[in-house]
Amino acid sequence: MILVDVYVPAVGNVYDFQLDEEEKISAIIEEIGELVGQKEHCKIVGRIEDLLLCTREDKRILRKNLSLAAEGIHNGNSLIMV
Repeated sequence: MILVDVYVPAVGNVYDFQLDEEEKISAIIEEIGELVGQKEHCKIVGRIEDLLLCTREDKRILRKNLSLAAEGIHNGNSLIMV
């Protein structure tokens, strides 16, 4: 498990997440989307498959078929979900 912060511009907030670095990014995007929706009492409009997870430092889109570890994400990284 790693600790990262995820900025979600759609709601204008940053959230801290403890994530399994071996889980596929596509599953992590779903999990983050659901948790943010619950926290903000809103529902994601559109297809969750269209959401992207990116690094904040180098603005790189993470490939959904890989894990966070495979993409080089580790403790303390900052991500953006758009």
